[in-house]
Amino acid sequence: MRRGPDVLLAAGVLVLLASIPAAGLGRSPAHLVAASRTALAMTSTTPPASPTATSTPQPSEAAQRNAAAAVAAVAPPSPVTARISIPRIGIRNAPVYDRGVDAKGVMLIAPGYAVTRYTFSASFGTGNTVIYGHDDIQGNIFGRLYDLGPGDTVQIAVAGQTQTYHVTGHQIVLPTDVGVLNQTSDVRLTIITCWPLNVDTKRWIVTAVKD
Repeated sequence: MRRGPDVLLAAGVLVLLASIPAAGLGRSPAHLVAASRTALAMTSTTPPASPTATSTPQPSEAAQRNAAAAVAAVAPPSPVTARISIPRIGIRNAPVYDRGVDAKGVMLIAPGYAVTRYTFSASFGTGNTVIYGHDDIQGNIFGRLYDLGPGDTVQIAVAGQTQTYHVTGHQIVLPTDVGVLNQTSDVRLTIITCWPLNVDTKRWIVTAVKD
């Protein structure tokens, strides 16, 4: 997923009318405020570059990506909360980090080859757990998410146990379609990345239900 205002939201950030409960936790005002401002836009948690004078030529997109990757490489690490494996697309024990939203309600995304769990969604194994990752930058962890089909396996290693999920299908939505974040009565993963590849104006959503 790309960073920057020109690709984070094709349609802009939409105010979400219904708040999203955090499974297993008390719903404090801070949770409600963050959830009510969320859209399916993702921005890296890598610190932004220092502003430059208007007369200075702006670096190319490739240079900006390389600089962001360099900053991410030295950024203080945060705890890995789980590990994810998706054999069909070659993911093995990739780290999962928890992230919320920034001041504008944009979903924060862990930098590098990593998956992010949306902290206002359900904990793994308790409801609708929302996870997401880049498809075309910073390691492209979900670059082949489009290849997943019904029956493919997703494994989550968390708290010393392995949870197994099976893909049931996918859908394509606009970044402003936040219904996929809603809580569900079953136990599932909602897996999100950007689409189309290198365009990123929509979101590719894969659903996987726990065995």
